[in-house]
Formats: sequence, C-alpha cells, structure tokens
Amino acid sequence: GARGMVSTSGGGFALMTEAISLAGMIETPIVVHLGQRPGPATGLPTRTEQGDLNLVLYAGHGEFPRVVYAPGNLCEAYQLTAKAFNIADKYQIPVFVLTDQYLLDSFYNVDEMPQVQIERYIVKTDENYRRYEVTEDGISPRGIPGYGRGLIRVDSDEHDEYGHITESGEVRVKMVEKRLRKLDKIKEDFVMPKLFGNESYEYLVVCWGSTQQIVKEAIERIGNDKISMLHFSQVYPISPKVKDYFDKAKKVIFVEQNATGQFANLLKLELGVDTSHRILKYSGYVYSVEELAEKISKEVE
Repeated sequence: GARGMVSTSGGGFALMTEAISLAGMIETPIVVHLGQRPGPATGLPTRTEQGDLNLVLYAGHGEFPRVVYAPGNLCEAYQLTAKAFNIADKYQIPVFVLTDQYLLDSFYNVDEMPQVQIERYIVKTDENYRRYEVTEDGISPRGIPGYGRGLIRVDSDEHDEYGHITESGEVRVKMVEKRLRKLDKIKEDFVMPKLFGNESYEYLVVCWGSTQQIVKEAIERIGNDKISMLHFSQVYPISPKVKDYFDKAKKVIFVEQNATGQFANLLKLELGVDTSHRILKYSGYVYSVEELAEKISKEVE
C-alpha cells in the first residue's frame, strides 16, 4: 500500500501518544509531522515556537528508538520527509519531522528540489518466518500479510520471536536489547549539521529547525569572520562526531525559539558540551534578522 503520514500540532499529538509506544513495541514504521506552536494547551494557536522537541523525544511510555528531523528550509523539508519514510521503513521505528508555524507559512521560489529515493524493506515470508527474529543489529525481517507463506503476528504485549505473548524475563531482556540495538545502526544514517561561515571560527552559533535562514542572514549582517553558524536538521539521535565542532570554538551560543533551551539541554546531556550561552525567544513571534544580529553581537563583544 501507499505510505501515509500523520500531520498534527502539539495539542493533537499529545492526545494520541499511545500510538507512538505501540509502534515502538510492534516495530511498525510510522512518520509523524508536528507543526509546533506556542503551548501549553491552546496557547497561541496561530503563532510560532520550537517548544515541542521534548514532547517528541519522550512521547510514549517505555524505551525504544526514534529519529527526529527538523528541516531548516523548504528544500530540506522535502528531502528529510522522504528520508523519514525510508528510515522508518528501514529500522521499523517512529520518525518525527518537526516544523513550526513560521516554516509552514513560508513560501519562496527554489531553482530545483533535491532528488529523493524511495527505499523499500518488506521481505517475502516463508513457512519459518519469525517477525521478531533476534538479529545482530536488532532489525528483524518485516513481512506483510499476503506476501509470502509466513504467518504475520504482532502484539502490543511483550512477545517472542514469533509474535506470541510472553511473560518470560529472559525473553523480555532479549527483546528490549534487540530493539535498542538499532540505535547503533541509526546513528550511521545521521544527517550531519551544516556549517555556515569560516571553518576557523572562534564563536559558534548553534541553531536547529526553522531558524536556519534567519540566523544565517544575521551573521552575514554582522560581518565578523570569527563567527560561524552550525545548523542541525537532525536533532535526535546525535552522532558523537559533532562534538568536534564544539571543541574548536572559544564560545558556543545557542539560538532557540523556546523558553528553556530544549536542544541545548539535549546536547549537554548527550555530549557534555557547555550550553550556558543562550539566546531564547518565546513570545510567539519569529526572530527578526536585526534583533538577532544585535543579540549575537553582544555575545561576542
């Protein structure tokens, strides 16, 4: 069948998070687009914010892998949404695409959209098919009813390799570890952040998602070649390779559109980097180039 995607915002997503942990347990691919807006509750429903990173990071009970993309422009939104489907299929996990009101209401001409490939990972089953076969990389063969001779079983309870419900502690441990082993392979498909500016920087401005073009223009407006920008379009999981960018900097400045610096907190947790310098905005209104250029300039004085 055709691939489908859930598109929602924070409030609608919060109501349906049980489906995320279900996908985690039965290892069914799912792609969710979440257009962020200021919360909690109805908040400012027609304004913008980057306040739902924690929501998608920790949605669903239990422990299971996931991937979160946050495109910085329209071309990345097109490319990363296609990649989200491929990664969800390949690893049989939930994948999230985080945008916000600002990006969704943006429009401009592009010369050409990037090329994307559709990847398929369905297998034809045989009589000995095991839906949750324990494998070295944690990825079990995924068949679908009617394609092959195997019997397809899925269950939201813990299960053995054949999909039968179990309460065996030994089987439980094997299945949890099998699912989490996927993270090692997932990190091999990590989308590296993009560096804009001089590679011999002293000041590194870090941002994610829709702030990409605003931060880039603000730094160009300042005109200081000691300042560069690092933009993340994949915000989870994080590859340890990116720590090299932080180690080179004299000072790292995080720019986010939320009140608590959610991505900065994640990077501190994952990589142990210094995230004490933050420029945050949470009024519901997007940064202007002029205000951001002024705030960044003060940080590098």
